[in-house]
Amino acid sequence: MRHLSKLVMVSLATVGASVTAFADVGVLDKYECHKNQETKKYHCHGPVELAKLGGVIVGADTRVQGWAGADNGLFLFAGVAANIEVNYKWIAATGSYFMMPQVTNADPENINFDDSIYLQGWEAGLKFGPGVGRLGSKMYVTAGWSNPVVTDVGDASNNANIAGYYAGAGFGANTQTLVFDVIATYRDATAVAEFLTDQGQSPDVLSFDTRVAIGWRF
Repeated sequence: MRHLSKLVMVSLATVGASVTAFADVGVLDKYECHKNQETKKYHCHGPVELAKLGGVIVGADTRVQGWAGADNGLFLFAGVAANIEVNYKWIAATGSYFMMPQVTNADPENINFDDSIYLQGWEAGLKFGPGVGRLGSKMYVTAGWSNPVVTDVGDASNNANIAGYYAGAGFGANTQTLVFDVIATYRDATAVAEFLTDQGQSPDVLSFDTRVAIGWRF
């Protein structure tokens, strides 16, 4: 009987040690994933696509940039951009090259699409928020530097660089292969005000940008 008791205790101790050694301790996140506290390895218990922490996105967007002022009315530029993004978990680095012909010139009631005057340039920035690099929905803040040039094909003396920072917010969703984003940003209007002053306009202006983007997720 004594030997049997010892055998049972040894067996229980062995099983307990095995359970402890192979236990996957930790709380699953919303992606059904977590890091094993003992092995420090990240893994998922659900579909394999949930284990993807980030990647590269190549896509395009349609965008509108506006300069609004009490005395100047509303200048609008609308066009397209090519985009690239590298993301990981909650953060992403972004880059764009855009071209936006002028749609209105001070008077928003006078829609006059004029591709002889346009904004063209590049911008680079960061996104930060839940789900930026993961499968599913996402919300984030974004900020960066934009370097557009106003080009007037008919009068090169009107050309000007209106570079400045931007900051804003966005939301969207990542599927296994596609990415969708809607973004709105405030634009530093310092250089825009200087440009308008040179054009005989009031420097009191607010600059903003909105865009709708689609991309392919690799």
